[in-house]
Amino acid sequence: MKLAGYSRTALTACLLISLACSLSCQTAKLRVAAFYLDVPQPEYSVTADKDVMIPMSDGVRLAADIYHPRTPGRYPAIVVRTPYGKGNPQHKYEFAGRLFASQGFVCLIQDVRGKYASEGEYYPYVNEGRDGHDTFEWAGRQSWSSGKIGTYGFSYFGSTQWLAAPYQSEYLKTMVPIVTSQNPYPRWAYNGIYRYNDVLFWHYGNTCKTNRSLEGIDIDKAVRHLPMIEADDAMGVDISPYNDWIRHPTPDAFWDQIRVDDKVETIKAPALLIDGWYDYYLELMLDDYNRMRTLGGSDEARKSQIIIGPWTHQAHSEFDGVDFGKGADFMQQIKTLLRWYNYWLKGENNGILDEGPIRIFVMGKNEWRTENEWPLKRTRFIDFYLHGGGKANTAQGDGMLSANSPETEPPDRFTYDPENPVPSVGGTSIYGNAVAGPADQRAVEARDDVLVYSTPALEKDMEVTGPITLTLYASSSAPDTDFSGKLVDVYPDGKAIILRAAMIRARYRQSFAEPSFLEAGTVYKFDINVGSTSNVFKKGHRIRLEVSSSNFPEFGRNLNTADPIGMNANIVKADQTIYHDAAHPSHLVLPVIPDEN
Repeated sequence: MKLAGYSRTALTACLLISLACSLSCQTAKLRVAAFYLDVPQPEYSVTADKDVMIPMSDGVRLAADIYHPRTPGRYPAIVVRTPYGKGNPQHKYEFAGRLFASQGFVCLIQDVRGKYASEGEYYPYVNEGRDGHDTFEWAGRQSWSSGKIGTYGFSYFGSTQWLAAPYQSEYLKTMVPIVTSQNPYPRWAYNGIYRYNDVLFWHYGNTCKTNRSLEGIDIDKAVRHLPMIEADDAMGVDISPYNDWIRHPTPDAFWDQIRVDDKVETIKAPALLIDGWYDYYLELMLDDYNRMRTLGGSDEARKSQIIIGPWTHQAHSEFDGVDFGKGADFMQQIKTLLRWYNYWLKGENNGILDEGPIRIFVMGKNEWRTENEWPLKRTRFIDFYLHGGGKANTAQGDGMLSANSPETEPPDRFTYDPENPVPSVGGTSIYGNAVAGPADQRAVEARDDVLVYSTPALEKDMEVTGPITLTLYASSSAPDTDFSGKLVDVYPDGKAIILRAAMIRARYRQSFAEPSFLEAGTVYKFDINVGSTSNVFKKGHRIRLEVSSSNFPEFGRNLNTADPIGMNANIVKADQTIYHDAAHPSHLVLPVIPDEN
């Protein structure tokens, strides 16, 4: 829907900003919000108690703003715990608090330990489990409480939900974790490779009492600083958590203290998980969903559901050059959120559990669809083999993808120079100068260090929905290096839109615990989990795979040495060879969904 040149999303955003910035005429504003969000009109006017200090079990007090229906009574509560400042207008906390309260909930929005108005010291993730549980126990005993609590939140304040769940507060009845995961490690250090742009700038901005601005920081210079362990010092600050993370590039005991994916049997509260095809948490959330459905600690937990839309980590759905249609607006999910809370916290028999547990947005077709399992049972996993005459460099090269297995073909070669890495364009990174989403890759595909393999133009639509894998047979002149794979949808006009991208670090190809380095010239097999998507490649489009050794700064550079990760500044160029012959059938595996006919 468009009015006076503004999209529904833009109108909603303007409305939310207006709500957050003014406390006058709140009831009228909530009525307008309810109209745009297609949720029931407000039942209650709202009042707020600011900076309520809630004691934790160790005596530290955490500050919360509590939004109530003005009418006295006992109400279910929705708890939000954030490190970004409960008064931060960018996150629209006040809008959320007033919206939930107007619908008959108490909404408690809390600064986590050590942040903003809360007492104590902040260290990412480590205190969120116990503090979350203590907050639930306090809220559940208040005179305004019905004894039922739900949780809500994106990203880090999604993690605060998961980390508290195994403590099994009797009051916690449901969760809505959005763009987050039960295990933070793979989000920050995917396959042992730091998602470096986000690691560096998230720590710089958020690991202090009140968040720092990047104003005045040369972002490109900072993200290139070597060694990585000193990048914080180069920006003029000493960030202890950042240094700790850089010292732990693999999933060891340091990371085990902040994961709950190994404790799912203790989680009794059902979850409505929400994520986007352009979010870095996507694979983790799909795994979280499957674990909850099979291993959740109660019948209710095993009724968890998941929604996946065409969104980035920031819930954006409008992008230059790609139109997902009006049904893609993330704000339309607020209606589903309220139905979920009403079912679990108010006992409203609204039929939400009678619907399929998985709801996905199929890009290209731009339609929502309900499914019953992930991956889909009707999937046909089809191998697309790499082919060419040894000149697959750039989109103008001779690289091809086809279902025919290779026979005798020369390999493709390129040189990876960490001083001149392939730039990240679109994708999932959001910090620093990054812009996530379905961006055009044509500039990337003009580089000689990018191998490009494409199918002919499709003769009919092809739906790809599910997990994508890539097997590469490769050699390198370096003892350690990275290989990357990127799935791209190529339009008839040449536009090349990224769908998913991933990396593998050679030293960790077999084990994190026992790194194994390469012998120069020896061919190794690399299995890369490229990620999941749901996209219809339309008739006339081409399916494309990009192969390289960098995707920076979304992923940290491999310096092509055997030195400890993050601790050195020594850079070596690597001569890379990708093989595609009968003995080394490099191939992309796509989850193809058969045509309905």
